Amino acid sequence: MKKQNLFLTGLFLIIFIQAAVNIYLWSKEEVPKIHVLERPLLISSNAGNYAQYTVLPEGTVLYQDSDHLNARVKVYFNLQGVNFDFKEQDADILKQPSEVTAIRTVDLPQIMKSVPLTKKDIYLIIKHDEDISDAVRSMFFKKYKILPADYENKNDE
Repeated sequence: MKKQNLFLTGLFLIIFIQAAVNIYLWSKEEVPKIHVLERPLLISSNAGNYAQYTVLPEGTVLYQDSDHLNARVKVYFNLQGVNFDFKEQDADILKQPSEVTAIRTVDLPQIMKSVPLTKKDIYLIIKHDEDISDAVRSMFFKKYKILPADYENKNDE
């Protein structure tokens, strides 16, 4: 009976120590900062896409992956109906990022030739363009037949 009590005490002690170590390690794990896109962003890549660029839609969650030299983010996708053949990465080239930039309102006509944008996308691009004045912004809304009130009310809900 004494050996069984000693065994159970040792087992509970090991479980307790393991739980304490796990809690300590989980508390030290950094949770990445995130940003939810408020507007579409332009993605360009050197990978020879069918187009020079594409658009990352509004609402996409970006996870911070920056280091002391580069400002980077990660985007996660759930794969549905595709199966990639993942290969070992070249150790000399650890990260091969594409470029993501804000879309300027003056670039909309060129982008719209190859990337389909919704009216909401266009509204958000014009709304968040810091390079234009409010008067010019109003002119662009008229040019693209956008009523800002249609989208501002939906954002408040």
